[in-house]
Amino acid sequence: MKIIDLKSAIIGNNICLRVKTDKGIDGYSQVEEFKDFVNVNVPYFREMILGCDPTNVEDVMRRIRRLGAFKPWGKLVSSIEMALWDIAGKEAGLPVYKLLGGKVRDKVRVYCTMYSPDKLPHPDSRTAEERAENILYLNEVEGFTIVKSPVAFHNPDFRAMAEQGGFTYTSYPLDPPVRYPDNANGSLLTDKGLNYLIEYVGKIKEVVGDKVGIAFDCGPGLTAIDALKFAKGVEPFNVLWLEDMVTGDYTPYNLAQVYRDITSNTTTNIHTGEQIYLRQNFRELIETHAVNVVGPDPADVGGIAELKWIAEYANLHGIMMAPHGVFDGVFGMAALTHVAATMPQNYIAYEYPQAHPEWWYDIVEGLPEGFFKDGHVTVWDKPGIGVEFNIPKAQKYLRPEDKEFFD
Repeated sequence: MKIIDLKSAIIGNNICLRVKTDKGIDGYSQVEEFKDFVNVNVPYFREMILGCDPTNVEDVMRRIRRLGAFKPWGKLVSSIEMALWDIAGKEAGLPVYKLLGGKVRDKVRVYCTMYSPDKLPHPDSRTAEERAENILYLNEVEGFTIVKSPVAFHNPDFRAMAEQGGFTYTSYPLDPPVRYPDNANGSLLTDKGLNYLIEYVGKIKEVVGDKVGIAFDCGPGLTAIDALKFAKGVEPFNVLWLEDMVTGDYTPYNLAQVYRDITSNTTTNIHTGEQIYLRQNFRELIETHAVNVVGPDPADVGGIAELKWIAEYANLHGIMMAPHGVFDGVFGMAALTHVAATMPQNYIAYEYPQAHPEWWYDIVEGLPEGFFKDGHVTVWDKPGIGVEFNIPKAQKYLRPEDKEFFD
């Protein structure tokens, strides 16, 4: 079998990749959000992998792995890898989890992040009380046992108040504005800003109680000392973790030594890793116990085999695993389910990528009835990642410039 083409198309909220073979077996994957550079670079990557046997996944990856970098520059490499595993499973007639070592659990726990507010009672939640009601809804109605809530610089209200003054000494709006400023060196909090954060978490925990496990996504922007003060301030609330307080998102480094100083001085679990590319860049975080939880994104870290390797290495060092999600992706959710089923006992849950728009569920086949229940996804046994396009239905959503995606 040989690779004869690599194609991309924007469908709904995702860039989708298709690796095409001369045997008529194709592999699919999805890339988070509208990353136009993926489309631009597809022709270059196509030339790198044409003629390769897609079932020799590592051989293909050795050709292209050097072309990636920290988020978002590892997305194309990572997504090609997941599509290759899809082909390898289909060719072998086996689900991908069997190719990754076999499953150790029949269902995998997932968590919900409140960045997809379609059905929440407070879609535009502003207060801690509204966030808490959303969390209870996600538990009682949707079934999630773990929910992640934005806080600090990932909370738009906090970010706005910081820019207006009173919450930080060092945060100022940029003119012209940019979406992801280099704020990993941190903004020093005032008493008012620090107290707001601790009270915000406390109010949510007061309403939710022990019904739901709650993690908080901070987003980069806190100084190391403020991150430690915040972590120590919320110790009584037993939050699942505080994520990306110093680096994260699109920060092109991990600052393991800074995280180590925070983690070693608090009982609150510290989490990072969604932006990191390749196992080598997790080595210091893991070996120095710089964090309690790592959260690679399979669509940024180099793929699902890379994610499995990091989970195993973290487990050797007593560090937990809670992977970041391939946002809005049915194919990403399927790939995550397969690899999570094979992870060791340090696995907590992965960030559940719900389909957006909702019609995504109508254009794919293979998801079993009731696959999501009580905060878990049941692992299914179809070959590959177990999800296929219903091409006649999916074609209706192709842009004119992508009309040859399924040809």
